[in-house]
Amino acid sequence: MRKIKLSSLKGLDKFQAALMEDRLPELIGWLKSKRRAKLLMDEVYKHIFEKGPPTPPGKRTGRKNYYQLLMYHTSEIQTTLDTMRDIEFYMGRFPYSEVKVAKHRHLQFLVEAFLQEIYILQLRLVQFMTFIERKHTNDPRHPRIKTARPILQDYVIRATKDMVAVRGGHVHKWRLSDNDHERLIGISLHTKMSNKMIQKAFKFYYESEYKKIRKQRRGWVARTIEGAQKLVDAYFDEVFKLVFDGQGKLIYPANLKF
Repeated sequence: MRKIKLSSLKGLDKFQAALMEDRLPELIGWLKSKRRAKLLMDEVYKHIFEKGPPTPPGKRTGRKNYYQLLMYHTSEIQTTLDTMRDIEFYMGRFPYSEVKVAKHRHLQFLVEAFLQEIYILQLRLVQFMTFIERKHTNDPRHPRIKTARPILQDYVIRATKDMVAVRGGHVHKWRLSDNDHERLIGISLHTKMSNKMIQKAFKFYYESEYKKIRKQRRGWVARTIEGAQKLVDAYFDEVFKLVFDGQGKLIYPANLKF
């Protein structure tokens, strides 16, 4: 069986790969047993075709619950990063030709949605460390984790606040207000004048300014995503040392039952 080389990975990728490796022997054991494999496939069938509530194949334990919560937290963080990348893609095109959605409003909506994702990323990273500390309350590693938690949380909060510094604007409670957007609104109003010549001139000006501002905003989004990925990877490199051993094996909290 070929094993993932964790040393070739970093950050969130390394953390998630190590989590998957931890459960791999159990999954292989299930697949080797015809009876257990059938139970597993029945559950997959029920989940895909909505054939009723899941039936846990084994007894719920503290360790299983802990593992599933680790998977949940990391997948939510990954989803936030993926959504940020989706927004960058959506920002590169304006898909509406018939619908009455102004281009500047579409751009503003995407920028504010992106800011919300940064805020969500901040919350999820902060909450994850709180979860780790609470689960290790009665564990010998608790003093170390208790010391690391506020340091990592402060690092996350400071880094995400720096990310939302938008050139030419400011953020109030994660909502963008900027001069470029207000200028596009003003230009769009002039396109509604009755004089056809003025209308045409301002429509051309609006398109030119919109494309320039969209390019600037998309560039900021791309740079912010790069910064967010570096933040997440640096964060998980530290968390990895707290919950895995030197060989990349998950160390369960001492108080959790098998």
